[in-house]
Amino acid sequence: MRFSAPVSVAFLACSALVGCMSASDQTSSEKGGPSIGAPRESGGTTGSGDISSGAPSGGGGASGPAVGGGSGSPAPGTLTSGVWDDNVNFDFYLGYVDKQASLAGAPKIPRADRLRIDVQDGAGLALGGANVSVRVGDKTVFTGPTGSDGHVDFYPTWSSVEPKASLTIEASLGSVRSTATALAGDKTVKLGLSGATASLPAALDVALVIDTTGSMGDEISYLRSEIAAIAKGVTAKWPAASQRWSVMAYKDDGDEYVVKTLPFVSDPAAIQAQIAGLSASGGGDYPEAPDQALAAASKLDWRTGNVARMVFWIADAPHHVGKETGVVQTLQTFRSKGIHVYPIAASGVDELTELTMRSSAQLTAGRYLFLTDDSGVGGTHKEPTVPCYFVSKLDNAMTRMIAAELTGAYVAPTASEVLRTGGDPKDGRCTLSDGQQVVIY
Repeated sequence: MRFSAPVSVAFLACSALVGCMSASDQTSSEKGGPSIGAPRESGGTTGSGDISSGAPSGGGGASGPAVGGGSGSPAPGTLTSGVWDDNVNFDFYLGYVDKQASLAGAPKIPRADRLRIDVQDGAGLALGGANVSVRVGDKTVFTGPTGSDGHVDFYPTWSSVEPKASLTIEASLGSVRSTATALAGDKTVKLGLSGATASLPAALDVALVIDTTGSMGDEISYLRSEIAAIAKGVTAKWPAASQRWSVMAYKDDGDEYVVKTLPFVSDPAAIQAQIAGLSASGGGDYPEAPDQALAAASKLDWRTGNVARMVFWIADAPHHVGKETGVVQTLQTFRSKGIHVYPIAASGVDELTELTMRSSAQLTAGRYLFLTDDSGVGGTHKEPTVPCYFVSKLDNAMTRMIAAELTGAYVAPTASEVLRTGGDPKDGRCTLSDGQQVVIY
């Protein structure tokens, strides 16, 4: 949603990078926007509340923990989230997309003919960071790297390939190459690089694409603490992994600015001067400019090779109707660079936001995260259009997503980490009324 009053992005970004400064280093006379669960205003409604100090914005209705300890930041481990994987539940996802096809602004992407390309090393292990190309005759129709799990997906119709067309698929790592053939419409193809040896990513690039408009105020104040804790946790668990983080704050056309980009840094202090004066303000309608923010994220200085590349897109509103083509083009760029999108849906999302977020995750081999009411922070959170899920702390969920990227294996929450379940899962599965089974983690 649009800003109704300024929100400090400088402190948010610093905290995301393990803290450039404390809240006491900043001054603010900011006013919060309308309640997250309240109707969207077309004008500049004002409330009260200091976002940069971590206090909920006026009218937000947040009942989360009070800010304590004098740090100005809520304690991490407050926000709660579910996770859903549309690639694991692909048939269910196709049915969901079909039901949402008439939504104005829905991204139009043919995906039913998904071809999974698996690449293995000489020992039969998943080979991450391999370069994959798909050709039809002499024309290359797709290039992109495998993830740490050794696979990448190709969508023939999306790439303007005719059904049953002959595909030549090549995988390479350094000087080692392998070629296989398949037909458009096939489900899987495997390639082995006998001279290659699998290794896990030694580096992690994370871009935080954050809607920082007024209605996000309550949850932003908590997110900054969650993200700071996550970055520290990753350092503790994977000390050898070279981390870089970037923050992209966005709002909408007609405001003071649309997107503010804070480039990748590995040293939090190096970004302090760039973001010390960064803030955002504005006010207006429900849709925002995530299409422009995501496009800007695709142009960051992402490292190539065997690197885990992730976007956490945190928002509560969709793109403007008519901007969906830009979203689709950016998803193609993400796929070609091996950038995996993990949206986090905040309170206030509508059907179009959920559809676009889930499509972004599915098409880039990410997963859909959605905040839940369990934390008591923010307004009512939309129940996702999924049959069942586990709820855990958001920092736990995000850390597990990073772990999946760094290890090539999905990490399920432990029994003690599951706060509750949505639906009626049995042993990580739900059986639908038509007999179809879906998998949750």
